[in-house]
Amino acid sequence: MEMIKNWILQIAYISILAVIFEFMVPSSSIKKYVKVVIGLIIMMTIINPILTFLKGGIDINSAVLKNEYGYNDIDINSVSKQAEVERNKLIVDEYKRRLNEQIKERILTKVDAANVQVDAKIDNDINDKYFGKIESLDIKISNVTNEKPNTKGNVDKVVININQSNDKKNNIDDIKNDISTFYNVPLKNITIEEK
Repeated sequence: MEMIKNWILQIAYISILAVIFEFMVPSSSIKKYVKVVIGLIIMMTIINPILTFLKGGIDINSAVLKNEYGYNDIDINSVSKQAEVERNKLIVDEYKRRLNEQIKERILTKVDAANVQVDAKIDNDINDKYFGKIESLDIKISNVTNEKPNTKGNVDKVVININQSNDKKNNIDDIKNDISTFYNVPLKNITIEEK
């Protein structure tokens, strides 16, 4: 492309110089010879790249490969950026999944529940210094008993509480305080829903 651009510019420059030179020559019998010489120079300028091409002086394959390489380079850069975005998304998703599992396990050490669902909202910007910081937690707990799970295999005493709703509230508050302290999340950003 650069070669064609230079060729066209060369033709334009010679044409302009020919017109200027023609105006400088006085009106005489020499003027027609000057026009012939100028015409020959312009023809040589036009034909010269074609003759060079026919002799094999210009390698079109290298010019085509150079352009193709430029396009491939652009494609590789865009694919690389897209892959980096996907990789960052996978990192954030995996971090969030593991964090939710860790919080769920922590809750299950405090209470015995049939189902615990944790949804953590975190700082997703991987370039931010606060990346991964928990912004809020939404926790749903189903079928909660007031006792911690029995990990030793011993039989626990069965106690019937009259103030069961008070104990459930205390359990929820204990869970909130534990999570708030351990993960450095403000209490107001932790929501626990018991079903």
